Amino acid sequence: MYPTLILALAVGAPGAKDAPAKETSIVGEWIGQKATFGGEDRPIPEGGGTFEFTADGKVTIREGQKKPEPADYKADPKKDPAEIDVTPPADQKQPAMLGIYKIEKDTLTICISRGSGERPTKFESAKGTPTMLIVLKRKAKE
Repeated sequence: MYPTLILALAVGAPGAKDAPAKETSIVGEWIGQKATFGGEDRPIPEGGGTFEFTADGKVTIREGQKKPEPADYKADPKKDPAEIDVTPPADQKQPAMLGIYKIEKDTLTICISRGSGERPTKFESAKGTPTMLIVLKRKAKE
């Protein structure tokens, strides 16, 4: 009798409080920290660079004082690694950029292929490739 009662109490007992859910959504504003293209480091534009992802599949990319560049995106966080496709506006007549991404705490790392039609499989930008590796930090909530 006692083992059954102990088992019932153990199963029915409340567990330890779950840790607060970590922020794993790509939605939000991200500030550029580092960029590498074709194996070469690229400077952060004067005035900074940001990516702002919205829940409705839009991303706005701002580089310094340039006009913001809108695009559409689709993210699949269930893939391993998570996948992202960025599609420039139709009037730019550019193919979708295929990539992967990861979020670690407040850091977003995106590895994206520019025009090759192939999705990167590693978070690297090898010399001579059309692959860009971008590291961003989540903008602090005001």
